[in-house]
Amino acid sequence: MNFNEWLALASVCLLGAVSPGPSLFVILRAAIHGGRWLGVVTGIAHALAVAIYAVGAIVVLSGVLAVGEGALMAVQAVGIIWLLKLSWGLWHSRAGRMDISTSASIRDGFLIAFLNPKMLAFFLAVFSPFVTSDGGFQRNLVLVATPAIIDGVWYSMAAVVLSTAAMRQALLARAVWLNRAMAVVLASIAVMISYRLLANL
Repeated sequence: MNFNEWLALASVCLLGAVSPGPSLFVILRAAIHGGRWLGVVTGIAHALAVAIYAVGAIVVLSGVLAVGEGALMAVQAVGIIWLLKLSWGLWHSRAGRMDISTSASIRDGFLIAFLNPKMLAFFLAVFSPFVTSDGGFQRNLVLVATPAIIDGVWYSMAAVVLSTAAMRQALLARAVWLNRAMAVVLASIAVMISYRLLANL
């Protein structure tokens, strides 16, 4: 893969990473309530799920595996349940500050990406011009590493900024309402996915 190809790939992956969505809210929650380290760890867990989807897209595009529509719908259904679970927890947090364990934060960071079937569709679209039958290990490694590193760096930077002393104190002071706002957004996304899923049945 030459530099111009990589630059095009990296640009699209960066745009995908910075687009606001439920992942940002999970990183935001971890950074506010758990601090900088927990936010960064959550971002890295999210990047791991991105890498897995990137590998899956390469496998599918290489013609080794065909992912059926039923499998994607099943993943969507689990994702809806997970979003609603996160929303419920945020809405019903009584204290402004939530106690979040490292393992729970890593789990949430990973699953919020892994249970998003749109990510596979995104990579199938993005990778289609770059995957070749004789691409080789090095080319495929670049394809996987580029979105994973960009994703991890972006969300880690967001966690660092959001967990600075002044920013964290300001957000914690409004944490109850911020938690509820995030809960509404996550629940709304779950409802939208549910509507699309039912429409395709």
